[in-house]
Amino acid sequence: MMNSSARRRGPSRLLSCCLLFAFAVRLAAEEVVVDFGDAIIESWVQPVYPEAARKANQEGYVIVEFVVEADGSVTREQVTESSNAVFEPAALAAVRRWHFRPAIKDAKPAASAMQVPVVFNLQQLRQKQVPIMMDAQYQPVPLKFEQARAEQGMDPEYPTELDALRLPGLVRIRFTVEPAGVAQAPQVLFASHPAFVEVALRTLEQMKFVPAHQGSLALSDTMEYPVSFQSFGAKPADVLAANHLTIVGDASDVPLPVMLNQPVYPRDPLLAGTSATVAAEFTVNAEGMVEDIAIADATGSDFEGALRAAIESWVFQRARGDEGKAPVRLKVTHEFAPGFAEARLAVLLQPGGEGIKGPSGLDQKLKPLWRGFPVYPQQLLAEKPAGRAVVEFVIDRDGRARVPRVVETTAPEFGWAALAAITQWVFERPRRGGEPVDVTVRVPVEFQPPRA
Repeated sequence: MMNSSARRRGPSRLLSCCLLFAFAVRLAAEEVVVDFGDAIIESWVQPVYPEAARKANQEGYVIVEFVVEADGSVTREQVTESSNAVFEPAALAAVRRWHFRPAIKDAKPAASAMQVPVVFNLQQLRQKQVPIMMDAQYQPVPLKFEQARAEQGMDPEYPTELDALRLPGLVRIRFTVEPAGVAQAPQVLFASHPAFVEVALRTLEQMKFVPAHQGSLALSDTMEYPVSFQSFGAKPADVLAANHLTIVGDASDVPLPVMLNQPVYPRDPLLAGTSATVAAEFTVNAEGMVEDIAIADATGSDFEGALRAAIESWVFQRARGDEGKAPVRLKVTHEFAPGFAEARLAVLLQPGGEGIKGPSGLDQKLKPLWRGFPVYPQQLLAEKPAGRAVVEFVIDRDGRARVPRVVETTAPEFGWAALAAITQWVFERPRRGGEPVDVTVRVPVEFQPPRA
C-alpha cells in the first residue's frame, strides 16, 4: 500500500499529458524510413472496477510503469503511486493486456519504458459500452531517458615512455555502454600523443558505468569520455624545459604544450647511423597554434624537414584570461637520436638484414586504434595546391607506427607532413601464430588545401 502522502499528490502532473511522440525521417529513393519514435498504444482494455471500491463509492487512480517490448507486448508492470491499494491489482491486470506499436530506434523495433495513470471514477460504472479508445488525457507517455554515465573516474597510469617529457595528455573515446554497465566497441576520436592511447583504452576496460535507462529498463547507449593524463607536479615551465623549449624575449604567460609530437627520425640517416641537432624558432599565437617557423642555420637537410613538419602539428594551451594575449616566441633544440624501438628496427632494415614482412599471414586484419590527421604544410599556404604522399612504415610489435619513409609525393612538404602524421598512428598489436610481430605497410595520404 502506498503511503498517505503519495495518495494526496494525485495524478495532476499526468492528467494534462496527451499522446506525444517524436520521430525523425530520412528520405532515400523516395522512401520514408522511421529512424526513431515512441511506442504507441494500439489496443487496450478498461480495468475492471474493484467490487469493494464500488460498494464504498470510492474513486482513485494508480500510476503504472511498464515496459513495451520489441514485439509490442507489456512486461515488467509495476505500481509507482496510487491513491488506494484497492485499485492496484485491477490497474496492473488491465495494463498487462494492452498492446502497442513498439518504439523505433535506429529504424528497428526496440523495448521502451512508459508510464500511465489508470483512473477509476464511478461514472465508468454507468457506461452503456466501453469506449473503443482510451481518454486522450490518460494516454501512456515515455519515461524520461537517463543517459549512461561513469560510475566513478579513474586515474590512468602515466606512460613510462613520456616520463622525461612530462607532457599532459588527453584521449577522447566514443563507446557503447551495454545494459550490464560495461564499455564495448571503443573508438578513439582524439589522442594528443600515441603513447597515451593504449593506456587510455586499458583504463576504460577497468571502469564501471551506470547504463542508460528508462525507469527500470536498462538500455544500450553511446557516450564519449575523456581520459586525461598529468605528469605529477609538472608546471608549464617544467614541461617546456623538459622538451628543450625556451621563451625568446619576454612573455606575460608561459604556454603549456598539449600536443607535442616528436620529429620523425628520417629512415636513411637512421640506417646510416647519422645523428644531428637542429634548432628552430616559432611563434605561438593567442589560440595556441604555431606560425612563423624559422629553422636556424637552414641547410635543407632531411632533419630540418622533419623538425618543421613536427612543429607545424604542435598545439599549446595559453593561460586563461584576456583573449587578446600577445604571441609568444619559442625556440626548440632537437637532437635526432634513435630510441630503443627505432634502433631495434634499424637492425632489421639494414641491407642484408632480416627485413620486415608485410601483413600477409597475420592472425587477423590490421586494426587501427587511432590515426592522427596530417597538417597542411604552412610553406604551401600561398599557392594551396592539393597533394599526395605514399608512405611506407613499420607497425611494430607494440602496435606503433615507426621508421616511416616517403615512397613518392607530389611535393616534399607533403611527404614530411605525412610522415609526421603517420608516426602518431596506433594499431592493435599485429600477431602471427599468437605472437606479436613487426609488419611493413604502405598507405597513401591525401592533402586538400584548407578553406579560407
